[in-house]
Amino acid sequence: MALANVSRVTVRRTAGPVGAEIEGVDLAADLDEATFREIEASYNANPVIVFRGQKLTPAQQVRFSRCFGELEIHVLKQYLLPGHPEILVISNVTDDRGKLIGLADAGRVCVWHTDMSYLEKPSRGSTLYAIEVPHAPDGHPLGDTLFADTAMAYDALPAATRARLRGLKAIHRMTKGYEVQKKKSESSVVYSNDQQRQNPDRSHPIVRTHPATGRKCIYLNRLVVVGIEGLPEAESGPLLEELYAHCTQPRFVYRHQWRVGDMVMWDNCMAQHLATIDYALPQRRLMHRTTLSGTVPY
Repeated sequence: MALANVSRVTVRRTAGPVGAEIEGVDLAADLDEATFREIEASYNANPVIVFRGQKLTPAQQVRFSRCFGELEIHVLKQYLLPGHPEILVISNVTDDRGKLIGLADAGRVCVWHTDMSYLEKPSRGSTLYAIEVPHAPDGHPLGDTLFADTAMAYDALPAATRARLRGLKAIHRMTKGYEVQKKKSESSVVYSNDQQRQNPDRSHPIVRTHPATGRKCIYLNRLVVVGIEGLPEAESGPLLEELYAHCTQPRFVYRHQWRVGDMVMWDNCMAQHLATIDYALPQRRLMHRTTLSGTVPY
C-alpha cells in the first residue's frame, strides 16, 4: 500500500448492539500502513464494519479488498462484473431483454446465512458497496441487511450446550437453498454439473475458532447446512433449529439501513447476515460485492 494523506480515523459503535462504523477514511485513496492496520483490527474485532459516503470505482473496490489478501471468484460466473471478475453483481435490475444483470439471490432465498461456507476454505468475509438503494414513496430506504454476531452468541451459550457441541461438524451443501426454493417458485439460479462437481458437500466444525482472534464462533447457516455429521435427522434437526434461533436474537443483531455510497464489510467466521426484501421493481437495488479468501475452519 502506498502512503497517502488521510484524515484522522474514528471508530465508533454502530447504532445496534454489534458492529462498528469507521469515519475519516477515503477508501478510493491509497491507505497508509497505520490506517489499514486500524481498519483491519476493527474488522477482526467486529462481525460487521461500515464506511459511509464512499465513491468507488470497481477497480478501487478491488484494490481495497486485496489489502486483506486474495479474492474469491464466485462460482456463478454469469453474475460477475465484466472486466472485474472479482466483483459479484448483486441486483434486481434487468436488462432490455428482461434478464437479471446480477444475482438477485436475496429476493428468492431470504434466510440467514454466511457466504460460500460450502468451500473447503470458506471465504474470510465480503465487502458490499451500494450503488443504487431502493426507497419507499416517502423516501424511506428499503432493503436493509441484518448481521448477527455468532461469537457473542457462542459466549452466551449455557456451558452444557457448549459441551454438547464440542467436536460436532455440520454438513454444508452449495445447492441446498436453491433446491428448497425451486419447490416454491421457479429460480433463475442454476448450478451446472461442473459447478456442482467442483463443490461437493463439506463438513465444518459447528464451533469454529476465529483465525485472527481465537474467539469461538457458532459456524452454521440455514441456507446450506443439511445436517450434522454422524447424527440422525431426529437429533440434528432440533439442535440446528435451537442454534439458528439462538444466534439471531435481537441482542446479537445489527440492522444496517443502506445509503448510496455505503461500503459494508462483514466477517463470515463470526457473522450471519439476512437481506430484508421489502421492495420490488421499479425500485432498484444495485451493489457490488467482493469476497475475501479464507482458511480451513478449525
